[in-house]
Amino acid sequence: MSLKRYKPTSFLIVLISLLIGISVNGFGQTKTNTYDIVLAGFTIGTMQADKTTSGKVEDYQIHSKVEFWFFGKIHVEFLQNVNFQNGQLMKATTKSDSNRGNFVTTINWNKDHYDIDANSYKFHNESPINQAVYGTPAKLYFHEPKDGDILISENFGMITEVREIEKGVYEIDVNGNMNRFYYEGGVLEKVVLENNIKNYSIKRRVD
Repeated sequence: MSLKRYKPTSFLIVLISLLIGISVNGFGQTKTNTYDIVLAGFTIGTMQADKTTSGKVEDYQIHSKVEFWFFGKIHVEFLQNVNFQNGQLMKATTKSDSNRGNFVTTINWNKDHYDIDANSYKFHNESPINQAVYGTPAKLYFHEPKDGDILISENFGMITEVREIEKGVYEIDVNGNMNRFYYEGGVLEKVVLENNIKNYSIKRRVD
């Protein structure tokens, strides 16, 4: 559509909406948090977490890129899209591209259960989840959880339970690896992720 077909008032509304970060499609407001990914004291990548809210719909996107040397160059790009409606997880897609292969995991709510097709390096899971769930790890980048909250891991399609180990510090077990989330004043400051090769951290970037 050419600009000539816009009335001046309509054009100004569109322009202002874009400038203040509000999507014209559904007037969804987006919040963005950025993080450094740190391994053994060195920054090896970055992560951006986005939350878009439109009415009773919440969409989360996690995008990260990592490169480091470990007996050869390792690179991983990770993209995750998660959709909640009326507070319930409805669908999630995780894509990871790396020099170990490319993998896709999908989670979809289907009437009374989640259909799971989870794939990652040396891992596959198709076991359905027969309950509605209202949280995932992606949501933790914007919301401090409560002890006992139930989440679905978007990458593995598995149930996990949040455990508060001290004030503002929470653990979740993701496929046998313990991930720890640190909050200050309700804001996520750091995540320590257990890994078979070496643990690494995700630290909030303050510009």
